Amino acid sequence: LRNIKFTTLSLLILLLFNQGFIILLDSSNRPSKVLFIILSTLLLFKSKNLKLNKSEQRILYLFILFTFFFFINYIINGVPLLWAGYQYYKYYVPIVLFFAMKGLNMSSEDAFYYGNLILKLILFQVAFSILKIAIIGFRENITGTISNTGGGIGIGYAIMGTILYWTMNNKDLQGKDWIYVLSFLVIPIASNKRAIWFIYPIIILLIMYEKITHLSAKRVAYIIILVPFLIYFGFRLNPSLNPERKLWGSFDFNYAINYALSYSGVSEEKLESPYAQGRWGASTAIIKTTLQNPFSRESLLGYGRSRGGYISEEFNPVDYGLMPGTMISAIGFMILKMGWLATLLLILLFISMIYTIPDKKIANIIAFYVLWDFIFYSGSMIDAPVQSILLVLVIMIIRYLKPHNKMNNYHNII
Repeated sequence: LRNIKFTTLSLLILLLFNQGFIILLDSSNRPSKVLFIILSTLLLFKSKNLKLNKSEQRILYLFILFTFFFFINYIINGVPLLWAGYQYYKYYVPIVLFFAMKGLNMSSEDAFYYGNLILKLILFQVAFSILKIAIIGFRENITGTISNTGGGIGIGYAIMGTILYWTMNNKDLQGKDWIYVLSFLVIPIASNKRAIWFIYPIIILLIMYEKITHLSAKRVAYIIILVPFLIYFGFRLNPSLNPERKLWGSFDFNYAINYALSYSGVSEEKLESPYAQGRWGASTAIIKTTLQNPFSRESLLGYGRSRGGYISEEFNPVDYGLMPGTMISAIGFMILKMGWLATLLLILLFISMIYTIPDKKIANIIAFYVLWDFIFYSGSMIDAPVQSILLVLVIMIIRYLKPHNKMNNYHNII
């Protein structure tokens, strides 16, 4: 981290990657939340040009509408507005950061600097993850210096880091570039995450799809071998995805797929159950129930949040055909908490931000991952600041980068 520029944006990025230390002192992470609000608002006030184009105006209108329905949810459900404001920060910070970075009018060189800073900090997370494995082994709750409250964020950092590196390298990966981006996988591996082995190979295929038609036979073979190797390596490395349920168990593709379907609640056995369960199964049941009466108060506005940030005690999972205590993917959980209208506005808001990226291939890949995370997984890319802030940073850095501004590959970052 030599020659670091201590700008407001640099401080925000450093806070994002080091808030785990603050969480050790305050499990609610309140100091970080206050600092994120202050830094993003300061950036907005420092903006030199906030003239919005049509796409950005649409994002602003969506944000205003979402804000209206968000607070109406709390008012109707009798939850104090002070608590609503505390929950609202998770959406305020990334959206304000989007408009603040829009107004900074960064040069391509500045964008390259901030992108490089993020990649270096992700590499530090790789080092911390290796240290974590050596000292305490594979544990889900600790993710480098970013968080000690859940390992799922490691998936987002590995994927967004890969996309950012690929973009900054003029959409080309070769030689030592692969060593660099594949090292990002150490972060979710250290947290024992299963989903990375299903989504990361797809991201690699999407990244390399167009290049394959222009590459030599040797490099095409290299890519064709890489994706199956990732699946093979991942399934053996994760105890949940092999029959022996141990580190480096045998490879059994059918076992891993059947486990994933059962865990998600969409296996034949789980579908025959009288109650929906698993992330996909539960969310499917919630959507079906919501569509049956979309204009009821619960469907439109949800059940509100309790003081703990969870669904109100008025919610009865059996009414939706859910097994009590089941996991729910983000789309179902957010419909229950804030209603389908605010949920739709929020996803449109983030997808609209992604499609301000001029390169539609890059935008499509990021949008695919965010939608996958939202529909089938935790949705933390838009519902948790630790991920949504990174998403906005990557979007805006890519917007400011000029085509063919290729970095000096692996050595320049390290």
